[in-house]
Amino acid sequence: MNSFDGLHPVIGGRVLSVDGDGRVLLDGRRPAAGDGVARAITALVVHGLSPDAPERGIAVDQTNTSVIVDDRFVVKIVGRWAAADRAGHLLERLGDAGSDDVARVHGRVAWRHPELGESTLAIVTEYLPGAEDGWTWAVDDVVAAVERGLDGPGDPAWPSTLGAQVARIHDVLGADASPSGADAASARRDRAADALARAVAAGEGAAGERLRNRREALARDIRSLEGTAPGLEFPIHGDLHLGQVLASPDPGAADGRRYTLIDFDGDPQLDAADRERADAAARDVAHLLVSLDLISAVAQKRLGRPDDRAWSWADRARAELLAAYRAELSRAELFDAALLPGFEAEQLAAELHYADRFLPPWRYAPDAAITHRYASTNETPESPWTPPPFEPTST
Repeated sequence: MNSFDGLHPVIGGRVLSVDGDGRVLLDGRRPAAGDGVARAITALVVHGLSPDAPERGIAVDQTNTSVIVDDRFVVKIVGRWAAADRAGHLLERLGDAGSDDVARVHGRVAWRHPELGESTLAIVTEYLPGAEDGWTWAVDDVVAAVERGLDGPGDPAWPSTLGAQVARIHDVLGADASPSGADAASARRDRAADALARAVAAGEGAAGERLRNRREALARDIRSLEGTAPGLEFPIHGDLHLGQVLASPDPGAADGRRYTLIDFDGDPQLDAADRERADAAARDVAHLLVSLDLISAVAQKRLGRPDDRAWSWADRARAELLAAYRAELSRAELFDAALLPGFEAEQLAAELHYADRFLPPWRYAPDAAITHRYASTNETPESPWTPPPFEPTST
């Protein structure tokens, strides 16, 4: 692994620093496409790179900065100290195992800081031309399926593909899984109960009414975590949803796509120490199952109406993904399906709370899934869920 050393090393003619809040800066600013830094980093791990190789940015809002270099490489430069240590380690493990389920890692560049120690500064991976994340390609597929009136036959096949991919990744990352602590069940229950309490406290308007009517159903699933076995844990993806799955053109694949899992940084809603902790495989699976329901909600927004056919698709997709995961997982002891109801309830509550705090336009999606999946007590008058008007902007 290549590295830079010193308090203020120079990269591509720019001075690297860490401010008092842990932000990684170049000449006092965030790195950006065109400043030459991503090219200089790539040159450390890729031989023969042209000194004037072009840089262009990836137009998404990110904690870190990702730059495409020479239309062949993606350089992910951390926004905060130690933000990519976890991802770099896990991606290298998967790369060493020959995994094609993640983008190929060309190299990792470290920074040896005299006061903070050593940490990953950047990761260089392959660039996938034409790649889109699942909030685009998966929604397009579901909208098309609903509009064609499909009911099983002709459904997109990718839920099974993703289930098998996650199983293979878990087999690699779970090779040295260890037993969870004796208090794992109560700790999981408490974490999930806290997520639900925060969502209820923050909930407002029609979404808050629907949530309060379903609080007991969600809490019942969360309480089911009390009776689960400690099981095994290992470093999972931690933030697995369809937005973390890129689809890129692949003429050799059955459906013409290659699916690649990205962003192994862990759950951004957790603090750094919690993101680093090992966890149960079922959490990744639960998050991915929840995201199928969220995709259904986004598709209904795109369609401009509630449509039960989108939920029927989600039912089939969830079953197919889970069946493929179980069939592909060679270490069956890594996965405990009894954890799924509690983890799914927690994830939906966390999604709703995140939307209430940071992204109100996203509230409709977890609201839809909760309203659809959980029984109402009807204690609070509520209006039916309907999608907001569609606008051609990112969700």
